Amino acid sequence: MKVKVVVLLLLGLSLSTPALSEALTDAKKAAIRELMDITGSAQIGEMFAAAFLQQMTQALKNINPEIPPRAFTILEEEINAVIREEMLEKGSLYELIYPVYHKYLTLEDTRTLLAFYNTPVGRKVIRVMPQLTREAMLVGQSWGLSLDDLMQQRIAQRLEKEGIK
Repeated sequence: MKVKVVVLLLLGLSLSTPALSEALTDAKKAAIRELMDITGSAQIGEMFAAAFLQQMTQALKNINPEIPPRAFTILEEEINAVIREEMLEKGSLYELIYPVYHKYLTLEDTRTLLAFYNTPVGRKVIRVMPQLTREAMLVGQSWGLSLDDLMQQRIAQRLEKEGIK
């Protein structure tokens, strides 16, 4: 019985992650990097730098409110330099992200996405996706808030019906 369960689990795992059945080759890494570059996913380093800079700036201001403005310039320059060197020159962030893409996408998937993103509509999707996502999230939040009274009413009715106070 235990052997059957193990075999079924292994079979299920192998079917659920087809991208892992192929090797993470240099060709696949190159395709993933191109996909990250073309879609703007590679900007994660810049986003990290901005968030880190904001945290460090606030921490420095809390420690010493009289800190000279030049310190913040130095802070920004050095954070950006480290991110640029580590990400672009050494490629360390890419090396950490390749396995994540590899887990979900085959080389063929990646090439198909690259072909799409190199079309006019693909370039448009890349250009409008941040704003589209932001607006869709706002619409979703608004919709969720519009259900608040109804949800509270229904929960209160159900609790009352079941004698829960």
